Amino acid sequence: MNMKNTLILLALFLGLSFNVEAQKFGHIDAQSLLLSLPERVDAQQTIEAAAKEYEGEMIRMQEELQTKYGEYQAKATTWPDAIRQQKEKELQALDQGLQEFGQTVQMDLARMEENLLTPMIERVQVAIQDVGKAHGFTYIFDSSMGATLYNGGEDVTDLVKTKLGL
Repeated sequence: MNMKNTLILLALFLGLSFNVEAQKFGHIDAQSLLLSLPERVDAQQTIEAAAKEYEGEMIRMQEELQTKYGEYQAKATTWPDAIRQQKEKELQALDQGLQEFGQTVQMDLARMEENLLTPMIERVQVAIQDVGKAHGFTYIFDSSMGATLYNGGEDVTDLVKTKLGL
């Protein structure tokens, strides 16, 4: 009976040790890899061009508001109540329109960035998965996420760059 238990324990130990040895871990800084993609530069330029265009419109709207506010300050005391109240409503509407436009711009730029980056992120993820399968990795951890506590695995960045043609 003692010999039987010993053999069972030995078999379990050997099975576990083979299982542990079969695991292969890698790590990659996916964020820096994403930043190194040539299409990332193009995407950034597209976003910056749109932001500059929006900024020009925001400046134009602010100047219009400032001009009308200056006119209001200069003439408000001479206007009848009905005209003064109408000018105040116009100023409030311009100010609200400027604020709403600013929020719309932020949402549009965020959506544009997401639409441009999503295909790149997916491409990098597919390349990482392909490298993992081709080279027998059990796990590949993203060190840019700050979750890697021990960096003892193999750095697969060069393998993924090769897969991406970089």
